[in-house]
Amino acid sequence: MRDMEGKILENVEIIEDHFILTAEVKGRIGDVTPGQFLMVRIDGINVFLRRPFTIYDVDGRTFSIMYKVRGHGTRILSQVKKGQKMYFLGPLGNGFSLKERDLYVVVAGGIGIAGVNLLVKRIGKRVKLFYGTSSSNGVSLLRDLLSYDPIISTMDGSSGYKGDVVSCLSDSFQNFTGMDIEIMACGPNEMYRSLRKALSKFSFPCQVLYEEKMACGMGLCFGCVVETKDNTDPLKRVCFDGPVFSLWDLCL
Repeated sequence: MRDMEGKILENVEIIEDHFILTAEVKGRIGDVTPGQFLMVRIDGINVFLRRPFTIYDVDGRTFSIMYKVRGHGTRILSQVKKGQKMYFLGPLGNGFSLKERDLYVVVAGGIGIAGVNLLVKRIGKRVKLFYGTSSSNGVSLLRDLLSYDPIISTMDGSSGYKGDVVSCLSDSFQNFTGMDIEIMACGPNEMYRSLRKALSKFSFPCQVLYEEKMACGMGLCFGCVVETKDNTDPLKRVCFDGPVFSLWDLCL
């Protein structure tokens, strides 16, 4: 895997501490499956490890990532300017697998929308998007997907359904009767646990994008292991075997 050079085109704050960074690379990124990620390094910035970011969008030589400032590395990333060099490895990992379905139900919570933006665009008309956030302020993160008529839930009731996104989805299950559907999700583990409980009465397949801290991003260091229900080899590397897994295979 070669280190590719890029140049930052913009690094825009969407809402407080949430950014979209867009860069142009030398050469072509290659084929990207929704859910795959990049290991990013900014030229001249002294951060020991690269940071993994799901590919938010891609168009030829241009790609973007959406991220939330959570620690030292992402705080520095939020301060980089247009024209700075960056280096990345990718696309890495195994993304979402698409089959012929009547409908794909995509569920995202908070910054999890970054992990399904490209997925929703690839699916197109056969998608129903459910998005949950704490308040109406977070709805701005949907800016590229508003044309898909998302169903919005907010914990404080300031926009759409009042409550969490899984509860919102559960109230809509009757609309999927008799349809061949699959659930795709990206969010925190707490959301996945709730989702598994809500889906336990149904036979819907469900793929989730699992987030974990990574060091190498290529499966060499075993620093991002998650436990699964595979009796033969239960410990899977998120960066190499994932980051997309079947919800039913994970030990959450």
